[in-house]
Amino acid sequence: MSQKYKVILAVVGLSLISTFWILWSSFNPVNEKALVKFISVGEILDSNSNERVRIGGIVADSSIIISPSNRMEVYFDIKEGASKLPVRFVGARPDLFKHGAEVIVEGAFFNGSFNADMLQTKCASRYEGDLRDAASYKLDDINI
Repeated sequence: MSQKYKVILAVVGLSLISTFWILWSSFNPVNEKALVKFISVGEILDSNSNERVRIGGIVADSSIIISPSNRMEVYFDIKEGASKLPVRFVGARPDLFKHGAEVIVEGAFFNGSFNADMLQTKCASRYEGDLRDAASYKLDDINI
C-alpha cells in the first residue's frame, strides 16, 4: 500500500472516530443536569411534568420568606408577565438576590411548587455600563 493511501485511510478513520465520539457524547451525557430545558413560568404552570427544567423571571415584590428554622431555606415567587410561580430553594443565596431581581432557578415542579436546587441572579444592569466604558476602569489607582 502506498504512502498516499495510508494517509487517506488515516484521515478517514480519524474522521469516523471523531464523528462517532461527538454523536455518542451528545446522546449519552455524563451529567444529566447538563441537558436542561429552559422554559417559561407559564409553560411550567400549564404542564403536569416533573422533569428537571430551568426557569427565569423576576422575584415578586414582598414574596421572599426565609424559614425561621433553617436560614438556608427560602420561599419566594417568580413572576413573568401575569404568571406567578411559587419557588422553594435550600442553599446559599446570591448577594444580588432581592425583590425585583432577575433570577434563574433550576429544579423540578411538584404539587404546585417549584423545588429549586440552583438559584442564580442575573447581573444588574448598573454594572454593565461601567464594564463597557474603558475610562471607568481607573487602572492608575491599582498598585502593582
